[in-house]
Amino acid sequence: MNKIPITSPSEDIILKLKVLAAEKESVRRKLAIAAQEKESVRRKLVVTAAKLAATANKLAATAKEKEVVRRKLVVTAKKLKMSHKTLEEKVLERTKSLEVVRAKERAILLSIGDGLIATDENGKIILINETAERLLGKKKEEVIGKIYSEITLLEDEQGTPVILEKHPVNMAMTKGTKTTGTTYYNMRNDNSKFPVSITVTPVILAGKVIGTIKVFRDITYEHEIDKAKTEFVSLVSHQLRTPLSTVNWYAEMLLEGDAGELNIKQKKYLDEVYRSNRRMVELVNALLDVSSLELGTFVIEPISTDICKLARNVIHEQKPQINARKIQFQFSCYKESSFMRADPKLLRMVMQNILSNSVKYTPIGGKIGLAISLVDKKNIQIKVSDTGYGIPRKQHSKIFTKLFRADNVRENDTDGTGLGLYIVKSIVEKSGGKIWFESPHENRGTTFYVTLPIGGITKNQQ
Repeated sequence: MNKIPITSPSEDIILKLKVLAAEKESVRRKLAIAAQEKESVRRKLVVTAAKLAATANKLAATAKEKEVVRRKLVVTAKKLKMSHKTLEEKVLERTKSLEVVRAKERAILLSIGDGLIATDENGKIILINETAERLLGKKKEEVIGKIYSEITLLEDEQGTPVILEKHPVNMAMTKGTKTTGTTYYNMRNDNSKFPVSITVTPVILAGKVIGTIKVFRDITYEHEIDKAKTEFVSLVSHQLRTPLSTVNWYAEMLLEGDAGELNIKQKKYLDEVYRSNRRMVELVNALLDVSSLELGTFVIEPISTDICKLARNVIHEQKPQINARKIQFQFSCYKESSFMRADPKLLRMVMQNILSNSVKYTPIGGKIGLAISLVDKKNIQIKVSDTGYGIPRKQHSKIFTKLFRADNVRENDTDGTGLGLYIVKSIVEKSGGKIWFESPHENRGTTFYVTLPIGGITKNQQ
C-alpha cells in the first residue's frame, strides 16, 4: 500500500507558482520570437514598399517618355503624310514627263529616214519603224516578237547567205561592240534584193547586253554612182593605155639610139620621161584592175601552180631593189615544189604588191622575210615580214581601202598609188582566202599574212 505524500498548503502554492512562472516564461519567449518575426516581416515589407515605390516612379517616367514619343510620332506621321502626298505628286509629274520624253523618242525613232529594228536580249524584235517596214516589205504585226534572223535573208556580195555567227546583230550581241558593214544585201518579200549599209549597236545595262538597235539604209543609189564612176575610170584608163604605151615604146627606141645618138643631157631628160611614163602605165593598169574588180568583170582562171617556184620568180624580179638597199632577205617554202590551184597571174600580183611594199618601205640595211607554209591540209599561208616603217596604229583600219597611203610612208615615197593593197585584198577574198597584218609599233616593221585554199576555186568570172 502506497503512501500518499502529505504537503503543506504553502508548498502547493509555491509549486503552482513555479509552474505558472515556467508557463509565463514560455509564453514570453514565444512572444519574443513572434515579435522578431513581425520585425523581420515589417522590414521586408518596408523593402518591398521601397521597391514598389521605385517601380512606380519608373513606370511614371516611362509613361511620360511614352507620351513624349507618342506626340513625336503623331508629328512625324503628319509630316510623312504631307511628304507622301508631295512625293506622290512629284512621282506623278515625273512619270508624265518621262512618258512625254519616251513618246518623243519613240516618235523620233519611228520617223527617222533609215530603217530601224530593235531587239531584246534574246534577239526578238520589239520595235520596227515605218522605213524598215517599207524597205523589207513587211508589216509591224508580222515581225514583232520574232527572231531578227527569221524576218529577212541577209546575203554577202557573192550572194551567199550570211551565217548566224557572222550576222551583224549576233556579233553585236555576243561581243558587246558596235558592228558596221556595207557589203550586205537584204531580201524583200518578193525575193528582190537591195544593197544595205548596216550599223548594229548593243544596248548595255550594268555591263550586260539587254538588246540591240539595228539601223540600215538602202544604198542602191550609192552603188549606182560607184558603178558609173568605176565605168568612167575604166573607160578613161583604156583610152590612156594606148598613147602611154606608144610614148613608152618610142622613149625606149630613143634611149637605145634607134633615132641616133643622144647627148648626156638629152638622155637624162628622156630617161625621166621614160620613168614617169612607166609610173603612169602602172597607175593605169592598177586603175583597170580596180575597175574590173568593182564591175565584176575580173576573171579568175585557176590552174595547178607551183607556188614556191612562183615566189622565187617574184623575188628574182625584186632582187635589184633588194640588193640596192642592202636588205638582208630570207626565203623559205615548206616544200621544194608545192602545187596548188590558183590563177598564177593573180597570185603573182598578190606577192609582187606585198613584197614590193616591204622593199620600198624598209630602210637601207633592214631585214625582209618571205615564208610559205601549210596552215592545215586545206590552206596555205604566205607570210611577208619586214623591219620597215610600220603602220601607224590609228590608221590600221584604213590600210586596205582604196587610194589610202599611211602618213609615214608618204613622207618617204611620193610615187605610190594607194591601190596595191586594195587590189590584193580583193583578189585574195575573191579567191576564197584571207589577208591581215600585224604592226604593233611604228618604225618596228610590219608582217602581212595571206591564207589561200590549196584546192583553189573553180574557174569563173567574178
